[in-house]
Amino acid sequence: MEEHLDTRERILQATLKLIREKGFKGATTRAIAQEAGVNEVTLFRHFNNKKGIVKAVFEKVSYVSTLSEAIKEKVEWDLEKDLLMFSKLYQQLLYENRDLIMIGLKEGDSFPELKQQIADIPRQLKEHLIEYFNTMREKGILVETNVEAQAMALIWMNFGFFMSRSQHGTQITDLTEEEFLKNTVEVFTRGLTL
Repeated sequence: MEEHLDTRERILQATLKLIREKGFKGATTRAIAQEAGVNEVTLFRHFNNKKGIVKAVFEKVSYVSTLSEAIKEKVEWDLEKDLLMFSKLYQQLLYENRDLIMIGLKEGDSFPELKQQIADIPRQLKEHLIEYFNTMREKGILVETNVEAQAMALIWMNFGFFMSRSQHGTQITDLTEEEFLKNTVEVFTRGLTL
């Protein structure tokens, strides 16, 4: 069993490395097998096909569980502190996975299953934020609002900042990440609290 896990992990690491270097199309099963030090039959035995390998890679690096745990474990039930914590962690995880995110956005149309998997990330984050916002509303902290719209606004505010920095650096704004998050979360919080 230990050897099985080691082989699987080697395949996933090799795939991740090749996707970052060559994109999805360039990460062929032959190249993955060579990088992982296994034969192609071993790849197919563990993952059935290339789509299965790529799906497993995205599950491995998905940051949804990290953000979900933070929402559940680090929450203080102080809207501004909680949304700032979420936003900072989200920025960190987006940055750590920026290569895969950018490749996914560029090549997602080539892999419909991958496109769906990429879409599942903000969808799952939205569900966790909706749950958080509903609890805050039940506690009498949040105004009556469409919590799905607010969850999406927070997600896209963060993703927009990440995309701007990834594509343009500081050409659009010199605001630091800290300044941007602090100010936008502050305004966001003011609009949502009683």
